Amino acid sequence: MQSDHFDLNRCIGALSLRFSSRLGVGASQEYHERFQIGVVEWRILCHLAVEPWSAVIAMGNSIGVDKSSVSRALVGMESRGLVEMRDAARRKREANLTEAGLALHRQVLPIARARESALLSGFSNKEFDQLLDFMQRLITNLPKVEEDAQSRAAAERT
Repeated sequence: MQSDHFDLNRCIGALSLRFSSRLGVGASQEYHERFQIGVVEWRILCHLAVEPWSAVIAMGNSIGVDKSSVSRALVGMESRGLVEMRDAARRKREANLTEAGLALHRQVLPIARARESALLSGFSNKEFDQLLDFMQRLITNLPKVEEDAQSRAAAERT
């Protein structure tokens, strides 16, 4: 039986937003204080460490950030000598880590791993694998949420 209110403590969207916000704010503060970068720059460093010469749009899709945020972060990173940029086919821009960018990635990596380790304390390896599986399944279902919203909007127009 459904109640007449929406319990935000049992709502995946609300819980994931609360979780992501708290985790992101903490990481951003620590990374900014220690390395003068934010979470977006850290995600870009991680992405480019494994996928050099990536297009801005591909990076945004990979790290879950819009293209304009990636572009703004890359401008600052390029001015600090952390990335190099080049033009690619179809008016695309691609980025790659410089030696300084790779060095910064190596500096931040142990801190990021320590943060994740603290976050996952109390989880078994099996639970961690299950959590990853659940999260990937939720991500896979995101297009269904959008399709559902579009169906409701279409039904309201008719």
